[in-house]
Amino acid sequence: MKKIIAVVTLLLAFTINANAQEKKVTNNQAAKNDITALASKVKISETLQADLVTLMTMKHDVLSDNTLTKEQKENALKSFEHKLMSGLSPEQRTELAKFPALLKQLTH
Repeated sequence: MKKIIAVVTLLLAFTINANAQEKKVTNNQAAKNDITALASKVKISETLQADLVTLMTMKHDVLSDNTLTKEQKENALKSFEHKLMSGLSPEQRTELAKFPALLKQLTH
């Protein structure tokens, strides 16, 4: 009886651990989520969306890189913010400025 309980406990532990690992969001998916949120607030073309997904994927790659220092990450984030803003028209930047939480999500 003890062996059966031990086997069932181990089975449940491995199942829960496997499910927890599957829920992690990849950098590419996080980037797509960011751009989807942006596109819901600011009208942007499909081409620009694809380009921004690439940019946001690079941003998430940098943020998840544990070998970089805090200063290096901050400098990279400033660079990504500059690239994001330079890809948007003045009207799109004005529209984005109306949503500070979204802007922070995209640039931090």
